[in-house]
Amino acid sequence: MAGAAFVGLTGGIASADPGCPDVHWIGAAGSGERTGADLTAYSGMGRVIYRSLGDLSAQLQRDGRTITAEAVEYPAVPVPDDDAGVGAWLGFMGSVDTGAAALGKQYEAFAQRCPASKVVLAGYSQGAMVVHRNLQALGANPNVAGALLIADGDRLPDDTTFNMGSATAVPGKRLGVAQDWPILAHAPAKLPVAIGSRTISVCDYGDAVCDYDPDAEEVTSAAVAVHTSYATASSGGYAWTTPLYQLLGSAPMASQAEPVYVASSSAPGS
Repeated sequence: MAGAAFVGLTGGIASADPGCPDVHWIGAAGSGERTGADLTAYSGMGRVIYRSLGDLSAQLQRDGRTITAEAVEYPAVPVPDDDAGVGAWLGFMGSVDTGAAALGKQYEAFAQRCPASKVVLAGYSQGAMVVHRNLQALGANPNVAGALLIADGDRLPDDTTFNMGSATAVPGKRLGVAQDWPILAHAPAKLPVAIGSRTISVCDYGDAVCDYDPDAEEVTSAAVAVHTSYATASSGGYAWTTPLYQLLGSAPMASQAEPVYVASSSAPGS
């Protein structure tokens, strides 16, 4: 995507600085989701995160708040095959590192333009790792109102996050795949409570990435099916939307200024 791709999904009265939204969403796509039709159909942030954005946007629209969005601009390379060598996995982790750096720069650029806007950081799969690896640093900023990690490869079941999904109810507490190789994958430690309490982590039992089974000889089709089962309903109504909306607090009083509407614009694929 050329520059920030702002998605005008709602219209309402903007607060604080003229032209700035009440809420800004920075979304990181999962592995292989920034190529071809996916890049075009989901504004560069992948199906799960794009649909999650739409679901939250509908709630914000009802109370008159505006939201804009941009995708993290990074490779989001596909997951290597089971028999891939170390080099392929190092390339995958390089993609995560590139994404983490890109998100940090995009956040900084937006915060400088719109210091009063609340920001939501959201990622799925590899994109969740991109977000997760920024939370220690960006979580100290009060503008980061919330984070959404779906099928996070960096997931720690006993983290300080608000945990959702069927994996939370199963004994054994399996980890995200990167936590199985913490040195090679430089997986993050537990989050400070200050940002963990603003982070929603969603993982279903048997997910190949966030509920990784180290004893499995290979990644099964069933585990992949679980991993790709989030936000399959295009109508929204996802379980994580309401707690994310609650993290954004109540809507501010409507200003007496003329309404500022968020115009829809899209950028061509890179």
